[in-house]
Amino acid sequence: MFDLVNLLDIFIIAALIYSLYMWLKGTRAYHILIGLGILGILYSIANWSGLLLTSQILQYLLGVTLLLIIVVFQPEIRQLLERVSPLVIFRLQSSPISRRILKEITEACFELSEKRIGGLLVFPRATGISGVVQHGVKLDSLVSQELVVSIFHPSSPIHDGAIIVEKDRVVEAATYLPLSTREHLPPRYGTRHRAALGVSELGDTFCVVVSEESGEVSVASGGDISAMADREKLWQTLEKSLLPIEIPRSRPSMREAMKKIVALRQGYRFNRSNLTAKLASIGVACLLWFFLIGQQLSEIAITAALEFQNIPANIELIDVSTSEVNVRVRGPQGSISTQTADQVRVMVDLDDMEPGTHTMPLTDANVELPYGVVATSIDPRSLTIKSDRIVNRRIMIDYDLAGQLPEGLELARDVRVEPPSVPITGREMELDQIERIITSPAIDLSQLTASQIFDCTLKVLPQNLTFASFSIEGREVRVHIDLRPVGDGQSVSEETAGLDRVAASPQTSLSDRLNSP
Repeated sequence: MFDLVNLLDIFIIAALIYSLYMWLKGTRAYHILIGLGILGILYSIANWSGLLLTSQILQYLLGVTLLLIIVVFQPEIRQLLERVSPLVIFRLQSSPISRRILKEITEACFELSEKRIGGLLVFPRATGISGVVQHGVKLDSLVSQELVVSIFHPSSPIHDGAIIVEKDRVVEAATYLPLSTREHLPPRYGTRHRAALGVSELGDTFCVVVSEESGEVSVASGGDISAMADREKLWQTLEKSLLPIEIPRSRPSMREAMKKIVALRQGYRFNRSNLTAKLASIGVACLLWFFLIGQQLSEIAITAALEFQNIPANIELIDVSTSEVNVRVRGPQGSISTQTADQVRVMVDLDDMEPGTHTMPLTDANVELPYGVVATSIDPRSLTIKSDRIVNRRIMIDYDLAGQLPEGLELARDVRVEPPSVPITGREMELDQIERIITSPAIDLSQLTASQIFDCTLKVLPQNLTFASFSIEGREVRVHIDLRPVGDGQSVSEETAGLDRVAASPQTSLSDRLNSP
């Protein structure tokens, strides 16, 4: 039942469930989602156990929840659509920041940290933030260490809020950001940290936060926040997050590729973080597959090839009324959807087969199906088989003569064929129909002037019959005809006796051919 396709299906759903859990963890929407999940599980149990009234009511409730999900999760749905945008996935930027500006920002952040001055820098990436922020003072100034420090100095009239950095310029200051609604955040996170998380949750935005109380420098992106230990760490994070992805122009050499593979293999470690959540996601995906797909019965028609087993060695099947069988199978939709013709086998045992024509029934016992799948109908319900025994025979070869010997010549001895017989292996009924096997073409005696050896092929009589189990085409034999002048070396009585022997032969009537006028 669980083939590679179904396992891949479950893995994809498990990854989506885990991603959804990590995304909504700690938010108010997370608790609502848990309630909807419990409602769905109750509906599946009620439907599976046959509680008709309960399952009907829950079905209506689930229909209403589709509308409720759109209303309640409107911000989350918008965030999801922004996250799966190709612009976010490939982090395409129309105005990248230069490395010199990143250096200025790094120095400015740690200067603020040393002076215990709070700061919040926002870098919009693939998605804009104009619809989610409260705009402040327009600046459009070139980014520098001195400018950033002076903006966040407590004596500055625009030190509250955040600054927006696009390309190499500070485009706005004193901007207020939406706060994150995530629960259970650490107590050390103040308003700036919540604002950084909030704007990063609503779009593809990168933020740098400097804590006024502790002087800690942190970065926030995609709803996650992490502390920066030193300038080098912040510089590397800014480069990785804000500079465009560089596409290599030249193809790496095989040696470089092997080095990267080895480095990845050595650096690989199984990530055991959130292991319980990952296992739970796989379990929920399996339950969803079982209740929604695995238990739904479906029926399809499959045309399967007919297979024969244990055919006796001396028996050949001449004709079968059909070579394919139409089988309708029923089973869980997860199994039925992946059924192919080669997974359904119709087997017929011919261990006791005898020559002749036989009609055999086709039942469920003849159909071999995967586990959990049953056959509901078989067409046709019987088949007719015609068979024959294979035998070996050796048949004498007759020569074919035409015309009469020229005057003054006679046979010195009987006409000889080498070899005198031919072995044939074929169906018994076909071999019984053979009357004679003769040489071909016919030898014209009137054209002979001396003894001669002829290379001939073979022909089966009667010629109006066709033989499928054997063929003698291409087989060659030799016909020896020895001649001598009449009366040379024997008396008239001996000559007459010799002619009588030839004429009496069943191979051909020589009395009419050899008697000269």
